[in-house]
Amino acid sequence: MSPLLYQPDCVIQPLSHPVAERAGVRLWMARGDLVHESVSGNKWFKLKYSLLEAERSQASGLLSFGGAYSNHLHALAAAGRMLNIPTFGVVRGAWRCELTPTLQDAQKWGMRLLFVSNEAYRRKDDPAWVDESIEGWRLSELIATQKLMVIPEGGSNALALKGVSEWAQQIYSHFSSTPVSIFLPCGTGGTMAGFVAADSHHELVGVPVLRAGDSIAVKINELLALNNQQPGTPFRFMQGYEFGGYAKTSPELMTFIQAFFDHTGVGLEPVYTGKMAYAALDWLRRGEAPRGSDVVLVHTGGMQGARGFVESP
Repeated sequence: MSPLLYQPDCVIQPLSHPVAERAGVRLWMARGDLVHESVSGNKWFKLKYSLLEAERSQASGLLSFGGAYSNHLHALAAAGRMLNIPTFGVVRGAWRCELTPTLQDAQKWGMRLLFVSNEAYRRKDDPAWVDESIEGWRLSELIATQKLMVIPEGGSNALALKGVSEWAQQIYSHFSSTPVSIFLPCGTGGTMAGFVAADSHHELVGVPVLRAGDSIAVKINELLALNNQQPGTPFRFMQGYEFGGYAKTSPELMTFIQAFFDHTGVGLEPVYTGKMAYAALDWLRRGEAPRGSDVVLVHTGGMQGARGFVESP
């Protein structure tokens, strides 16, 4: 039986935090960071059905895209090792001289790293460029490239929707009787789409971690359309917590992450979960949550990425 058929426990724990206590709400965290040691958090659910399809079709390899601290490439490399499927990571930028800890792990787990310029990387969603590049990388000398599975950046495809929706439904069902506000960090929009696709009477609040404009909402609608689905959960976005952009941070954010760890014992990283938790607690601080209500923070994992920020706990 495929190791991907294992259904990880959905750990949801109460948190004690002075901001929540003053706001008079019950604060919870869905601990995606505890899902798997290497295929962490939302990546387990986003990749699950793509990897099952790769097994079913006997794919010769898996190719995807990401940056030097990519949680997605890190998880894909670990999963490829677990399933004994070769993996190839197209990495944005020139990191050949000194690999980041993320890329070191991926390489150790057997992923072949393919470095491209920032300009070339912008063409990652162009199938013609991908086909041309595969030929240029001479991957046909290693695998049968006609059976190579290409997974988009972040794993955000139609198959990701199914896996993430299962996770969302686990969280939603934990609070079946009373509507709650559920906070989720947003990058490419794939995880948010899975939570939107699952039916619930809760409120989903997405916190963009980059200056994305309307692109996240567009991506959510695209993924729902691919699966012929309508939104099952109402959602909105809380803008303004990007801290300068993707993978950008500030002393204020790093101080918050340390204080959050001191209060709760839960570590956050500054790219996704730190920004999401900051936004949620800022919302509580402003008194916008109904007293006596429940607020859930979704930890999407990816703590390995915090190694790029030495201040993180």
